Amino acid sequence: MATTDVYHISGSLTPSRQAVAFIGGDVDDGIQVDAFAVTRTAANDTAGTITAWVNMPDIAGTYTILGLGDANVVEYIHFSVENGKLFAACNDATTMQWDVNSTNVVIKPHQWHHVALVQDATAPTFYVDGYKVARTDTTTTDLAEWITNLDGLDGAHIGAADSIGGLGALTQEFKGAISDVKYWKVALTAAQILDDFNGKAPASITGTAADLTNWWDLQNNLVDSVAAEDGTAVGGIIRTSYSEFTSRLKFEPGAAAVVADVLAVGFDQGRGHAVLVKAA
Repeated sequence: MATTDVYHISGSLTPSRQAVAFIGGDVDDGIQVDAFAVTRTAANDTAGTITAWVNMPDIAGTYTILGLGDANVVEYIHFSVENGKLFAACNDATTMQWDVNSTNVVIKPHQWHHVALVQDATAPTFYVDGYKVARTDTTTTDLAEWITNLDGLDGAHIGAADSIGGLGALTQEFKGAISDVKYWKVALTAAQILDDFNGKAPASITGTAADLTNWWDLQNNLVDSVAAEDGTAVGGIIRTSYSEFTSRLKFEPGAAAVVADVLAVGFDQGRGHAVLVKAA
C-alpha cells in the first residue's frame, strides 16, 4: 500500500437507510441523550427493549449502540457489538450483574442489520434481523437486573458507552452507521421484534402506543419523536444516506482511507463505484 496506489471501491446502493454515520477517528463521538437516562431511571423500568439498525465496516473491536451510565460511580447498562457478536452488560454500583453476548458472530461488515436487546425481568435476550439468537453468559450475578436497580443513571449516548469508568467519559465509540433507535418500556415478544424488523407501525406492535417511550429515527435530525428527549451531536457525526457502497467508500480502503484524490464516482445497475488514490 504505497503512496499514489489506486483503489477501486464497489458496493450495492440498496438497501439504503437515512442514518447517522460515525466517522470512527474522533474521540468521544456520539449522540447525547441524557434526559432519556434520567426519565427511565425515575420510571423504575423493570423490563425494556432496545431496537436499532446498524451498519459496521468491520467487526474487530467493541462498538456501543446505546449506553447508559452514572457519572459518579461505576454503574451502567450498554448494548454493543463486540467482534461481530452482540454484547450487553449491566453493572450496579461497581458490581457486574450480567455480562452476556451472542454465542455466534451475527454481524457482517457493510450490511444493515436490525438488532434488539430484550430484558423481560428474568434475563436479557438478543435478536438479529427479527430472530432470536443464542446467548452465552459470562457473568450471572443477577440476570434480572435492569434500569430500576441502577438509581444513579444520569447520562446516555447513542453510539458510545457512557461512564463505564464512572467518570462521565465516553468509550467504545461506534464505527459505521446507526439508524432508527427505539426504546420500549416493555419486553417485546419474538413476534413483536419481527414486526419491528419488518417496519410495522410501533403503536400497533404492542397495541399500546405508550409502550414505546423513545424513538430517534435519525433520518433528518436527532429528534426523539415520542418523548422529545432529543439528541445532541458530540464529536464527528454525519447524517447521511448509508448503504454498502457508502460503508465501503468511507472505510474499506483501510490504510488507504486517507486519499489524495477521488478520481471518479459512478453508478451502474444499483451498484456504486469509486476510484481513489492513496495519499499517505
